[in-house]
Amino acid sequence: MWQSFHTRHTQRSARRRNHLGALACLLAALFTGVLLGRMADPVPAGHIYLNEATPSPTAKASAPARKKPQPLLEAMPRQTTTVAPRTRASVRPTRTADDQIPGYTADDPIRVHGDEPAPRSMPGAAAKVVRLTNAIRAKHGCGPLRADARLTRAARVHSLEMARSGQFTHESPNGSTPWDRMERAGYYAGAAENIGRGYVSAEEAVRGWLDSPDHRKNILNCQFRTIGVGVVSGPDGPWWTQDFGRS
Repeated sequence: MWQSFHTRHTQRSARRRNHLGALACLLAALFTGVLLGRMADPVPAGHIYLNEATPSPTAKASAPARKKPQPLLEAMPRQTTTVAPRTRASVRPTRTADDQIPGYTADDPIRVHGDEPAPRSMPGAAAKVVRLTNAIRAKHGCGPLRADARLTRAARVHSLEMARSGQFTHESPNGSTPWDRMERAGYYAGAAENIGRGYVSAEEAVRGWLDSPDHRKNILNCQFRTIGVGVVSGPDGPWWTQDFGRS
């Protein structure tokens, strides 16, 4: 059928409008789909937010460390002794008739100035020092020391001297050395001397000597054979003396 130009033009315009409408709908649908897809997608890779950064560990307020209980410290007097181990060969002095140190007896009650009580010998404490000394020697493979009366007298006299004078030293007030005192008591193989003061028991005195390397060497010297101990009460005391011999 023959159609006029106007009719054909109208039909083309209608078809074009239909195509444009369909295209518009398609574009709208596509845009909507893209928009919905973006809204549903997770955060794009590489996009960093501050709150995504790993937080630096905060300093936790740690509970204060529990202090390890400290052992109770014993009241020990200050050790200021010096060890005077020595072996010497000398001409034996003339012995006194009673084999005592001139001017002294075994329990000479030497008095100090003022109203202080007289220093007194403590033979029980001295005997315990000998037992404790031999016990520690046995643990270290050394033989027991034999208590020698002459060394005991020399040690006791020196403890009395220290208690009387208040001087904590190996030297006697008259300048005598430990070896002089031992020889005057009739013993000629003196080896070493330990002294101490202020220890209230034999256990403390022996422990104090063992804590000092030089004094410990004397106690644990396996070559020593004899011992004499003198303990005397008195101001700043008790005063302790250990004399060692080689025979």
